[in-house]
Amino acid sequence: MNTGLVKNTPFDWNGSNQREYRLVIYPDAPVYEKIMAEKQRFVMNYGVETAGSFPYIMVAGFYAGEGMEETLIRWIQRICSQHNSFEITLNNYSGFPQHSICLRIQNPQPLQQLAAQLKQLDGHVQTMAINTFERIPHIAVANELPEPVYQQTMPVYSRKTFRARFMATELVLLGRDHPYAASKTITVFRFLPANHKSYSEVA
Repeated sequence: MNTGLVKNTPFDWNGSNQREYRLVIYPDAPVYEKIMAEKQRFVMNYGVETAGSFPYIMVAGFYAGEGMEETLIRWIQRICSQHNSFEITLNNYSGFPQHSICLRIQNPQPLQQLAAQLKQLDGHVQTMAINTFERIPHIAVANELPEPVYQQTMPVYSRKTFRARFMATELVLLGRDHPYAASKTITVFRFLPANHKSYSEVA
């Protein structure tokens, strides 16, 4: 699946010798439809297109030479094959001043644990320079907003309710070769079933 991740141009992109990679989690189909309806409602109500057409949670981002791709896939597969599926609860709205409105993740600990495990890759890739906005797990409803639009809409969304749950069963590796290109799916890594016990737990 192609995604609409065409903005957020990185400032540290080294050029054509490197590819940008993002590891993301997509919501399941019912939650996806619910979020897309909210995104479309925002556009209709405020007349502002939102960056990034597909809702997702970014877990990690980095740059690496294309020759590293097969090795990276093996490493990420090894991490994901030891990680259980987990539930994600979206609970109401939050904001990142002065530019983005997002859905809060009520239980970010499993995402943070996964991100910490993926830091094993840091010695072999160039970590993406991400801001506080991207470090906090979330799903964007409207981002890259003009500040006046943010100031107008945030009080409205702070009073709105939104609640949804889905199981995170896989991690998706996206890649792109140019800062203005759309990211494309490279591969999908499945987690263990939620009730699966690892060898260490059985022992």
